[in-house]
Amino acid sequence: MVRRAVGFVAVVSLLAGCGSSTVPVGPVVSPTGIAYAPGTPPVATSRSQTATLYLRQDRLDRALDLLIEGMGEDPGNPIHFYLAGVVYARLGDYRDAHAMFTEAQRIYPAYELQTELEREAAWGQAFNEGLEAYSSGDVESAIDVWSAATLLFDLRPEAHRNLASLLSSELRYAEAISVFRSALEGLAKRPATREIGPEEALIRAEASAEIEASLTELLVATERFAEAEPLLRQQLAREPGSVQVRADLAAALSGQGRVAEADAMYATILSRTDLDAEQLYNVGVALFRSTNFAQAAEAFRQMTELTPRSRDAWFNYANALFAAEDWPALAAAGGRLVELDPLGETSRLITARAQLEAGDRDGALRTLDAIDQAPIYVDGLQLQRAGGITTIVGRVSGNAAEPDSPVHLRFSFYDDSGSLLGHTTLMVPAPSPDDTHELELEFALPAAGYWYELIS
Repeated sequence: MVRRAVGFVAVVSLLAGCGSSTVPVGPVVSPTGIAYAPGTPPVATSRSQTATLYLRQDRLDRALDLLIEGMGEDPGNPIHFYLAGVVYARLGDYRDAHAMFTEAQRIYPAYELQTELEREAAWGQAFNEGLEAYSSGDVESAIDVWSAATLLFDLRPEAHRNLASLLSSELRYAEAISVFRSALEGLAKRPATREIGPEEALIRAEASAEIEASLTELLVATERFAEAEPLLRQQLAREPGSVQVRADLAAALSGQGRVAEADAMYATILSRTDLDAEQLYNVGVALFRSTNFAQAAEAFRQMTELTPRSRDAWFNYANALFAAEDWPALAAAGGRLVELDPLGETSRLITARAQLEAGDRDGALRTLDAIDQAPIYVDGLQLQRAGGITTIVGRVSGNAAEPDSPVHLRFSFYDDSGSLLGHTTLMVPAPSPDDTHELELEFALPAAGYWYELIS
């Protein structure tokens, strides 16, 4: 999610002292206690002084020409690099500004006391340019300018967060991970020019925790489990009661082949009695992805107890049992599933397979016969919630009903506690055999579960 930053400093005015040749007596120490190596202090030259005058008159190109000449003639004098950084920042050439400031600081480390202010001012300018580009739909320009902003100044995380978000949306995950790491490094630093007060320290700590969580989520999603593990352990130390963090850590352990550790952690999670349906779903999905089908089935079974009329809970439970080849349990669960998903071809097929494997041949034949007689098939159902609205999407395939004949379905929706919220009726024109149409309907409240039935 792209965010706006507030409170960044205005562009620093070029004061008479910015090109000063005054050399401090003794070592330079910042207001925050950073002791700088001596380096080579800046010395004013005719070119730096004239360039400063041009800067005040906003004649940036002329100032830059003089400073480039000064760099060539006296490459050991940091003043030309510093002032060139100021010029490039004014011109919006943020990468070159960063390069110039970096070189000035390399020659004279205490220049950080001036470059930090200029960097933050240029960062604010670049941040806003990125917002304008993003708002106009120019994602590549936003990425480019925010990338430059993160080079210039890393004591604030807003540009990093926006950049990483955009890179992730563009599936540029490795770059996004690198940006998140850079943001954390910047938040761990202390400014040179000012102390951080308690309120700002709290804000930075909260931002660091949020970015660390985003980084960890991305590392797990991209299966960089070894990198995710130490971050997850840090998060678990801060949030020992977090089911999601513990489940993610278990997934990271499983992904590294440490199956016994992961299984023990999952067992600990599933032994809890306070998990809600969403937590059980997330744990079940993580277990299923790690091919721990038996424990995934247990997570989904507990979910069916919390939401006994949720088609999706029973569908996930049945699929986990199918993957685990637990045929007796699936034969029993399948009977419940087909009540809530009566036109689901997949639901009936896995139920028939379980009945056959469990020795109930007659039951399997009845289930297969019901498949043949179904007017249409309804599969691929997904529940989506956004803006207080619940949407069901899926697909409808033709079977026994005459093409274009109306098939009426009634969907019933439930909240987290299993209480009925209401119904929505949908008329579906039957597709031709071997033809498939998209299905979509909306319900005006946020629902946690649903089931449907065929009505005449």
